Amino acid sequence: MASIPDKHKEEAPRKLGFGIIVVSSSKYRLLKEKMQIDDVSGKLAISLLEKNGHKVNFYAIVPDSKLYILNAVSEALLSKDVDVVLTIGGTGLSATDITVETLKPIFDKEVEGFGDIFRNMSFKEIGAASYMSRATAGLVEGKIIYCLPGSPQAVEMAVKKLILPEVGHLVYIARRDLR
Repeated sequence: MASIPDKHKEEAPRKLGFGIIVVSSSKYRLLKEKMQIDDVSGKLAISLLEKNGHKVNFYAIVPDSKLYILNAVSEALLSKDVDVVLTIGGTGLSATDITVETLKPIFDKEVEGFGDIFRNMSFKEIGAASYMSRATAGLVEGKIIYCLPGSPQAVEMAVKKLILPEVGHLVYIARRDLR
């Protein structure tokens, strides 16, 4: 007999539309000055998602600013082609790291376990510094937001080991009662 999570996964969408929002004042400044931007983490996320059959339908680089972050996330969430938003950057403890404070208030529900498991997995790789990450995830009107650190290693671990294995299941749960 199949378990309830197995039944959910059977009914879950297999191909999702993603939005990638890189939160970085320095990258944004380069973008505005029409300079070359080396967005390693954003490109890595796009590559990993597309290799797994998903499509990236929204991409933006924004500064560490509440209004820019909210604007980009709102635009992505309002798109019919975006099911999941990944923000990359702004999850640390410096004064300019405001992604989490900006987005938590719009969550209908926070997915606390994502951040807990992310920090646990990070601890195994980087040790005690892992507790300084405030990575989190939340549900907003049937869509998912993941707030990831900006390092390529963090993005790779989160996407490969946490997001890809469960994102369809999470979208299914988030939308199940909205029908």
